[in-house]
Amino acid sequence: MSYEPPHTGRPTEFGDLSPFTLERTEFLGRTETPVRCFPVSLGGQVIGYLWASETEDAADFRPRRGMGTVGYEAGGPWRQRLKQARDAGFTAWEAVQLCVGDPEDPRGGHIPADAEELCLPNYEAVLRLAGAGPPPA
Repeated sequence: MSYEPPHTGRPTEFGDLSPFTLERTEFLGRTETPVRCFPVSLGGQVIGYLWASETEDAADFRPRRGMGTVGYEAGGPWRQRLKQARDAGFTAWEAVQLCVGDPEDPRGGHIPADAEELCLPNYEAVLRLAGAGPPPA
């Protein structure tokens, strides 16, 4: 006589739930790999940083601390542009490079053509650069 455990109703016991998927449609918002970033300006003031990993599917906009509503609202246009680039098949770093030198968006600002590219060890370094993360250890 074999023992069969009682049915518990756990999700794994329901089988494949296709066609439902949780496919990601945007770049990841953090990474532990090195990143490259550019300062984003609006009206001549740096309001944040657009960053990406060269090796992972990760890119995002990070507002500078103290930018308040301006910094928060700037994220919308940048995330939309990153999503469009990802949908078109560009890597995260290619998507960021596409944005350099474009005209200033009234909400998101722009990355000037002569902006200095910054190389950082990971996403946490972007947080520190923006003034929103813990200081370096």
